[in-house]
Amino acid sequence: MGGKKKPTLSQLVKRMEKEKEQQQKKAAEEKKQSKIMIVDSKILEEIKKDVMKMDCVTPYIIASKYGLKMSTALNVLRTLRDQGILYLVSKGHRTEIYVPVERAKSLGLLKA
Repeated sequence: MGGKKKPTLSQLVKRMEKEKEQQQKKAAEEKKQSKIMIVDSKILEEIKKDVMKMDCVTPYIIASKYGLKMSTALNVLRTLRDQGILYLVSKGHRTEIYVPVERAKSLGLLKA
């Protein structure tokens, strides 16, 4: 017979203000975390330098470090593989693992 009580006007106003603040915070966070879809040549050169120092490279590492989308990071790594900078060690349906060519030679994965 009763049911849930309705909130008072002041409670409604407070709730609306909180929701508005949360929406503003969420919008600000989304703005900060925007992902790069097109790779600039400067970023590509920086990735090339960093990749040469790494033991192994995955798309996730590149995407998280440079703020790229996973698909873009995967395309960058494939481009570097085609240029002869990286060697594909393992490929699954979800990810690919690369190593620099010099490291692959030292591990015996590639013949010198």
